[in-house]
Amino acid sequence: MLIKIKGINSSLVFIFSSGACEDYIAFLMERFEQTPQLFQGSKVVFQGAGLDNLNSEEICKLQKLCLEHGMILNNMTAPEGLPEKSYNHPNLIYYRSIRSGQKLTAEGSVIIWGDVHESAEILAGGDIIVLGSLHGIAHAGCYGDLNNIVFALNLSPTQIRIGNKISRAAEEKGKRAYPEVAYWDGQNICISVYDTKESWLIR
Repeated sequence: MLIKIKGINSSLVFIFSSGACEDYIAFLMERFEQTPQLFQGSKVVFQGAGLDNLNSEEICKLQKLCLEHGMILNNMTAPEGLPEKSYNHPNLIYYRSIRSGQKLTAEGSVIIWGDVHESAEILAGGDIIVLGSLHGIAHAGCYGDLNNIVFALNLSPTQIRIGNKISRAAEEKGKRAYPEVAYWDGQNICISVYDTKESWLIR
């Protein structure tokens, strides 16, 4: 079975086995249509080894599918090999660096006390704040909110996404002597030196 669905601690746990995103979507659509009353208003937790083979966009598609069918997302997905704690809260504080190849997702905003290495991915429904160096991929406002930001003490990402907007990697990489923030100004994703007086902080 592609996805086992279990009721645990007042939540529905979706356990993903090996498969492709399109197959997961087809499987869930069939289940949602067969027994909509089971899923409407239910809290949902994603687990399973199959998630490790999905990229951030594919996970976001699965999460949006659940939201469209009246479910409540009730978990964060920790990178493989890292301990899970407090993942049932919409916002996440993570006290460790994210290594290359790892993915971290949060339903709300995420604060990382550490570095995000190159080829690591951070996906958040809210803001992304990295109290260290950000060299990987950061996708803030993954449910379409362009008001979210990406902040890092050393902002040198492979790619930044805010809502459905994408920016290229910075041409000049290296250690910055100042924190920077990326935000949508209405036309482009801009990167500026962090300043508490900037208007984009008022949301």
